[in-house]
Amino acid sequence: MITPAHTYLALLVVQALHLFHHRLAKRHISFAEVVSATVLCVPPFLVTLPSAVFVTVHLTLMAVQIVGSLWIRKLSPEWT
Repeated sequence: MITPAHTYLALLVVQALHLFHHRLAKRHISFAEVVSATVLCVPPFLVTLPSAVFVTVHLTLMAVQIVGSLWIRKLSPEWT
């Protein structure tokens, strides 16, 4: 079973790889990276919310990061 702790860790890894990809591609970050970072500041073991909320938010943000990495040249402005 997928738990909020699993998806939290997965989002942490996906976010780190995505930000590294931004660095390698020399592209600016967007609002999506800020939202993911904010969500990562709220660990599921410190806040009392239903597990489904955490899992859904984490999986959604991971999908956004992955799509952002695939289309980074179209979605993110280049460094000048």
